[in-house]
Amino acid sequence: MTHIPAQVKKAAAELIESYGDSIDYIGIYKGKQVYLYRFPKDVETGFPFYFLYDGKSVDVVSGFEALDLGSIFLHDW
Repeated sequence: MTHIPAQVKKAAAELIESYGDSIDYIGIYKGKQVYLYRFPKDVETGFPFYFLYDGKSVDVVSGFEALDLGSIFLHDW
């Protein structure tokens, strides 16, 4: 199990509170660690939520930009 930084968990706090603590590390993009929030299988959702962490701050990526980002990592999943 990969350690999820506290800053990433804080950025995902609303999702964690609503759906549980389910964040996966998926790789590096433009020098930032990329984490994906995994919704439970029985929950219908829209766009995925990615969290890009540079060691100090977290950028949240969702919407169509998240689909583009996800396609970069799709081959690994």
